[in-house]
Amino acid sequence: MSTSITAFHIQGHGPDEIEQALEAIFAGEERPRVLRIEGTFSAVLGRLDAQEETASYRYLICRPPAEVDWTPLLEVGNRTVGLEVELSRRLGGCAVFSVFVYGDVVSGYRLARAGSEVDYYLSDPTALLAETADESAANDENATIDSEAARGHPERFADLLPEGTSAEDFARVVLRPGWWEEHDQQTMHEDQVEQEKEDDEEDEVIDEADRMRCIALALELWGPSEYPFAQDAEDIPNKVVGPAIALAFA
Repeated sequence: MSTSITAFHIQGHGPDEIEQALEAIFAGEERPRVLRIEGTFSAVLGRLDAQEETASYRYLICRPPAEVDWTPLLEVGNRTVGLEVELSRRLGGCAVFSVFVYGDVVSGYRLARAGSEVDYYLSDPTALLAETADESAANDENATIDSEAARGHPERFADLLPEGTSAEDFARVVLRPGWWEEHDQQTMHEDQVEQEKEDDEEDEVIDEADRMRCIALALELWGPSEYPFAQDAEDIPNKVVGPAIALAFA
């Protein structure tokens, strides 16, 4: 997988309210709306793709299944830093949970509530260092982000997890495999760590898009058994997601 995907999920608010919130956010940045259209998912996605040269910020608002309290908002243009917090602030402090995957190296989530970021997670917090402007810092063994903050703390949103899903199990099964397990083993004796690495050589490489899907399934952001957004948008069938609202801002 080589693309980047970000999907926001807004709790307790429908497409119209989310559209109004986005309009207000971009109006505050003096970015005019250049497109607003409703229709089938693939049709409005095509219109958004056609706006790539003139509209840097492009979104698809989808309608969730009737039994789900989370409305999906797909970002298909530039990444908007802090959008979770802004949406939460403008929508009465509601929970906004975004899940994402960048290429095939890192996935994660961010959660905002009451207009503030509550938690975030990166499957490999070192993966983004190579993209920083200061490459010398990226190569410095002491140059790391706050790994404990990026570990993910699902106990902070245990009330959002479905009944029967504990924060501990969610972390152990979904969040820890891969970089975090190796990181936590660094406190062990070097020989023991080296032996475990040799033992794990035959292990299957973790699919980060699949981890994104598992995070969303654990919170039932679309439903308990299906999550269509952990793939390229053009591969999502209309019959799965139904109609959508396309918004583009310059």
